[in-house]
Amino acid sequence: MSHVPRLAGAALLAAGCALLGCRSTPQGGGSASSGGPQGSAEAVPARAAAEPLKIAFNTWLGYSPLVIAKEKGFLKEAGIDVEISILESMGEKNAALLRGAIDGVGHTADSTVTSAAAGVDGQIVYVFDLSHGADGVLAQRSIKGIADFKGKKVALEPGFTGHFFFLSLLAEAGLTPADVTVVPMDTGSAGGAFVAGKVEAAVTWEPWIGKTKSMPNAHVVVTSADKPGLIVDVLYMNRAAVQRRPDDIQAMIRAMGRATDWYAAHAAEGDELIARFWKLPLPEEKETVAGIRFMSLPRNAELFGTAAAPGQLLDTVRRANELWLKAGITQKPVDAASLVDFVSVNKAASGKP
Repeated sequence: MSHVPRLAGAALLAAGCALLGCRSTPQGGGSASSGGPQGSAEAVPARAAAEPLKIAFNTWLGYSPLVIAKEKGFLKEAGIDVEISILESMGEKNAALLRGAIDGVGHTADSTVTSAAAGVDGQIVYVFDLSHGADGVLAQRSIKGIADFKGKKVALEPGFTGHFFFLSLLAEAGLTPADVTVVPMDTGSAGGAFVAGKVEAAVTWEPWIGKTKSMPNAHVVVTSADKPGLIVDVLYMNRAAVQRRPDDIQAMIRAMGRATDWYAAHAAEGDELIARFWKLPLPEEKETVAGIRFMSLPRNAELFGTAAAPGQLLDTVRRANELWLKAGITQKPVDAASLVDFVSVNKAASGKP
């Protein structure tokens, strides 16, 4: 998610990837006749090759629909190429977007608010996936629910996705950020500290959620599977790129939709492809992917909705805008609706230019 590195292969991949230099090579052609699922993307004629779009990710498997679209040749067939690079931190992503070195980044919906508050003028054009159990809150068994966190210390990474998730849970329980004491540490370290018994609660992700399930004196209080739609991985593009290259962005969206459909029909091959790209052992890849749900193009259209009738995505962005302000992470509100590009996904889903 807009997560800092959380996978064993992160250091291996990042070490070999300079900005805009981590390009993958298409595998196996990926033509419609070679097994790709039928859908709206394949009804659109191939376009003339365009200048590559430049997209940066942190190391997270949720962004894999774009990886699959490139590796299987779906982008090429759509007449568009994408250069994929690795930027792990929010600061690196924001700086690259601001100076125009890249066109877009893999983010979470809540992180688009902090980027916008930092001066990055962008829009969400696509939803890669929803977290479905990959993120969660861990606690000692004496802390039975979120309401019991009042007066407690919780390890989490301030200003990042897990923090937003926890703030949302606090608000639902009638608590405020001042009702808990945050022990700041990066998200992976928070999970490790909890499993080691150094903190009484933590907001973290896999593999720490799975490890907690076998601990007799600890439990998983809640995961993202219990609150669908809060932790959402998205593609956040420079607004200038959205305005300057609408056809290219729609072509990329259709290719990613096709890639998601392909993965649904070819999960075993897809898992091997994803594990290979991210340099992960296959069992670790499967465990991680099990905690997310890739979003199809029709599902994207539902999540976006329209400017007149917005979907769930805008609700999440608005909630992030409100909660980041209350927690002091941002200092002034942003225009949440302006961060959502309602046009690109809906045109891509319709198959019409």
